[in-house]
Parts: sequence; C-alpha cells; structure tokens
Amino acid sequence: MLWLLAAEFAAAAASFLIVFLLVSLRTIEIPHASPGWLPDPLAYTLPATVALQATLLFADLRQGRVLGHGSLAAGLGAGPVRRHGLIVVLFVLMIAWVVTYITFLIRFQSVASFIAHDVTPTPVLAMTGRPALIVLRLLLIVFLAPVAEELFFRGWFWTALGRFWSVWPTALCTGGIWLALHGLEGAVRVPILLPSAILLSLARYYGGSVRASIPLHMANNLTAVVIQLAAR
Repeated sequence: MLWLLAAEFAAAAASFLIVFLLVSLRTIEIPHASPGWLPDPLAYTLPATVALQATLLFADLRQGRVLGHGSLAAGLGAGPVRRHGLIVVLFVLMIAWVVTYITFLIRFQSVASFIAHDVTPTPVLAMTGRPALIVLRLLLIVFLAPVAEELFFRGWFWTALGRFWSVWPTALCTGGIWLALHGLEGAVRVPILLPSAILLSLARYYGGSVRASIPLHMANNLTAVVIQLAAR
C-alpha cells in the first residue's frame, strides 16, 4: 500500500510541476497570449501517468529482488508459462470483452454519455495533439502500463501473498486493489474493469506466471486504442 501511495504522490507531484512550469512559461515568454491559450492537453496528463507507472515499475524491480532473494524472476513469479492453449482462449476472451463493451457504448449513447461524464477514460484518452505526444501516449498505454501494473499486482504482490494464502484469496486481494486503483478515476470504472480483472487473474493462475497475464493486459489496452482510432 505504501508503494501505491508513493505512485499516486509521484503522479500528483508531476502534475503540479508541469502546471507550474506551463504557467511560468506563459507568464515569462508569452505575457500577451490570448485568454484562451492552452498547451497540448496531453502535456498535462503524460507526466503524471509516466510518474505513476515508473514508480510502480521501480517497486516491481526492487521488491521482486527482495522477495526472490536476488532472483528477479522468482520474486516476480515470471517463470515459464503453462497451459498455452488456455491462455490463448483467455486472450481471445479479453479482446472479445473489450469489443463487446465498446460496441455496447456505441449502441447506447446515453450510457456512453454517462460514462464519459463521470469517468476519465484513461486507456482511450483522446488521441489528438502533437504526433510525438500521441506516440508516447500509445507506448505508455500499450506497453509500459500493462507491464508495470502486472509485475506489481500479479507479479511480486501475487507471489508474496501466495506464500501464505490460497489462490482465490490472493486473486481477490490483488484484483481488488487493482480495481480500487482504477476506481480513483471514477467508481463506475470498477464494474467496467471487473471482467478484465477476472481474466487477468485466471491467466496468472492457470498460466503459472505473470508472463501469461501481461499479454492479456496489453491486448485489453491495444484493442481499446485501435477501435478508438478506427472510429475517429
């Protein structure tokens, strides 16, 4: 929990810093800018998200080595993947769930409007602005976030709890805290992400390795981004 608090603090500090710098630049360099002047919207969100995920990744590497007594793979639960056929099925189910969810939103605009009003759509943030920032955002969504979060929740945290608890309490605790973290962006995100949390936990358990859940998390985020870009 302290690592999660540290990650949230890093995100808040990064947001404060970027806002402070942007305001300072506006005051110093363009004092006569129009009242409606605003920087690229991604400039506000990228530093905070990078700071949060980087803190989680640092925690993964540090705690993994401690838990594995020097062996990062052992501490992160990153052994060989078992039951490849079942993992492929779960992979397909993950993509199917994201497609079904977004199709539902397209079909029922009132629901989509409610979610858009009450939730910050982190995995499908508007892909507008400078190309370099868009590419960085895509890399963050599709690669860094899934790796950092999986190594944290279903990596060393799952491995540590698994030494004292059976599999289902371990899955419930790691998945529940993962949902709670995303629920900070809006309570309605919890039921939306619940199927994804279940599929990720199943992949981690039956695959016997965090290397089984990482591709599912990447598929979840990538599918959402691809559909959004296609729609635009």
